Amino acid sequence: MVKNDDKFSIEDTKAVIESGKNQSHINYSLLILDQCLDTYTVDELFLSFNGGKDCTVILHLTAALLKLRGLSPLKCLYVTEDPFPEMDEFVDKASQYYEIKLIRKKKPIKTAVASLLEEDKNLKATLMGIRKDDPGSQSLEPFKYTDADWPKIMRVSPILNWSYSQIWEFILKHQVPYCSLYDQGYTSLGNKTSTSPNPLLRDPDNPARYLPAYKLKDSSTERNGRQ
Repeated sequence: MVKNDDKFSIEDTKAVIESGKNQSHINYSLLILDQCLDTYTVDELFLSFNGGKDCTVILHLTAALLKLRGLSPLKCLYVTEDPFPEMDEFVDKASQYYEIKLIRKKKPIKTAVASLLEEDKNLKATLMGIRKDDPGSQSLEPFKYTDADWPKIMRVSPILNWSYSQIWEFILKHQVPYCSLYDQGYTSLGNKTSTSPNPLLRDPDNPARYLPAYKLKDSSTERNGRQ
């Protein structure tokens, strides 16, 4: 789903800030992003963006703070490895809606990051849509350098402590644009050949259809459609 509005607006910004006053997980994420923007310039920062729900939430949060600060749009790295056409379409529309500077690379993520850092020596940090529910992410902190076998860059993870349901609550409340695959029963997006709709969302009244991702009750089954 992509909103009909042409661009992310100051009204969207105000709504995000207001939510931060009332919900601690949103407030904490905004504090992390504020700290990030106090530490790094926009030219030193990029978002690892694959069109998934988590990094889209970060894009929305960051867009709000950038607009408040009067800063230029964010750079976003989109690494394509056998992508769904729907993901490509959404990323294109999101790049227009948020006015981001989209960088495409058709390589494995580690190689793509290395290539980007070689091309742009200013880059020092990357925003990551990682949550502690993700495999291997339990020990992550909001600010942490990449592992030794990766190109060295600061990883900034503003939504580490968000739950699956909090992600969707934010998306639906703020009318955040999202990839149409989530309306087709996909709950976690990866490569086209290794990702299927979540079987737990098969419509009991019509087995040929799937319920949307935000209908999933058990967050521990989020990756049930991934191989």
